[in-house]
Amino acid sequence: MNSSLDCMVIGYNDPPLSFHEHRLMAQEPKSPERRVFMREHLLVDGARLAPMDVINHYAERFQPVGADPYYHVGEVPNLAAVYLTSYLRRQGFDAEYISLFRPETSRLEEVLEHRRPKVVAITTTFYLMPWPVHEICRFVRERYPEAHVVVGGPLVDNLANDLSAEALTTVFEWVGADSYIRESQGEESLGRLVSAVRQGTEPSGVPNLYTRADTGFRFTRTRPEANSLDACAIDWGLCDRSELGATVQTRTARSCAFKCSFCDFPVRAGALSVASVETVERELRQLADLGTRHLVFVDDTFNVPIGRFKELCRMMIRNDFPFEWYSFFRCSAARDTEIFDLMWRSGCRAVFLGIETGDDSVLRNMVKSSSGDQYRFAMEQLHARGIATFASFICGFPGETEQTVRNTVDFINETQPTFYRSELWFYNHRSPIHQQAETFGITGQGYDWSHATMDSGRAADAADAVFREVTGSVWMPGYNYDFWAVPYLLGKGLTMAQLVDLHTTMSRLMAFNASPLTAPAEQAHHRRKLEEWFRSVRMAPPRYRMAQDRSVSSAV
Repeated sequence: MNSSLDCMVIGYNDPPLSFHEHRLMAQEPKSPERRVFMREHLLVDGARLAPMDVINHYAERFQPVGADPYYHVGEVPNLAAVYLTSYLRRQGFDAEYISLFRPETSRLEEVLEHRRPKVVAITTTFYLMPWPVHEICRFVRERYPEAHVVVGGPLVDNLANDLSAEALTTVFEWVGADSYIRESQGEESLGRLVSAVRQGTEPSGVPNLYTRADTGFRFTRTRPEANSLDACAIDWGLCDRSELGATVQTRTARSCAFKCSFCDFPVRAGALSVASVETVERELRQLADLGTRHLVFVDDTFNVPIGRFKELCRMMIRNDFPFEWYSFFRCSAARDTEIFDLMWRSGCRAVFLGIETGDDSVLRNMVKSSSGDQYRFAMEQLHARGIATFASFICGFPGETEQTVRNTVDFINETQPTFYRSELWFYNHRSPIHQQAETFGITGQGYDWSHATMDSGRAADAADAVFREVTGSVWMPGYNYDFWAVPYLLGKGLTMAQLVDLHTTMSRLMAFNASPLTAPAEQAHHRRKLEEWFRSVRMAPPRYRMAQDRSVSSAV
């Protein structure tokens, strides 16, 4: 028998679209949340499929990839899981990770049976609700109940902020973990917990931890972490080449330099902290040696500070790395043409632009520290060099009117980003704008709100109008897809032009999701184009198979 594993880190548990479909389709047709859902899937053979499921459906029929292919963005190694595993290994622990829960359940089952991990750590970076974590906990408990299960990440902080002590205990009990880390970083707390469990001591001495007590859960104590990105950099040399694939995510900074009023991330993550250029260079050399060809920087503002960004680009040019790269990009920080030349020469091929609105008055309410003219300049420079753009917009933010929506439509049609998406404003009471609720007359929360110039129903109308009236730019769905699907699919052998064609056809079919019986001839035409697209391309096989995914029940 192999020696006992200190910690198994589990990445993302992908909620099946059917879970959301049942909940959302039960709402009224005019429900804002249901209307958002109508632009996140396609109707294929009578079933509602998320975009990646559409790719799986047609790839099985028209691609030489074998039965039950499971293309999924989560095939790109989950960065949180990789980072925590690397951190624990640096501390001398025996740690492993799985990136995507459902298709890797067979491997997880084998590890639980043969390696008997002392701790199972579950990350929650992308969860808005706790049921995916509950499903993982139940799976682990059924197969190896002796493991100490710990949950950490943004979900824990959100639950602790939103719920009363009694309700929080109820949710923690239902989720089923033994402890919960509440710290915006959390890696040091996890290391301390793994050490305590390995030594057989009580975890009550570990800071930032909710632990089981006689009555519910008790919080140990707060001890803020300040982990150095240089000292804690991922040692990619510890990874197996077969685990990584052609596309890899990494980060060079923590938190965000800006404080947009709709976003609470900088409040949770603390002050901006960056890794040195030397540390980044060391990581990139390891990734190049491991065969990475598409590199995604997940830093919220990769090009800030701008001087450091230029240094990073020059470093990548000097090393002549073999990969193309993708990132978030802050247009207001890019005011000279040299920046864009360096980006192209260093391998940048697409960027995510959080533009949010084409109206300067709404930008001021958002505290974006940007203007429409800055966006126009940056997009002109990017497109001139062949760098693709994805522009993200918000409909309904305080100050939004029919005219500001029209200004956004005109802006998109003028600048023509390669891809775009317009999302309904989600009223998060933890975001800075909540402190100005009285000023803007904001009431409600989530997708159910109103303010002095608009309510969520009219904002949903506005989002429909944007989807309907934008020309020359292609809609990008968000559900388990988003901009990050682009480098993943490029890593599977597709070209940017092919992706534009695919999204063009998919978005035209999405227009019929709410009224599937209309214009049958037009729908049939677009479905034929979709089939023709899959016949004309060649995709590398996915790492996972759908059959593995079916082995896990999604019931809660």
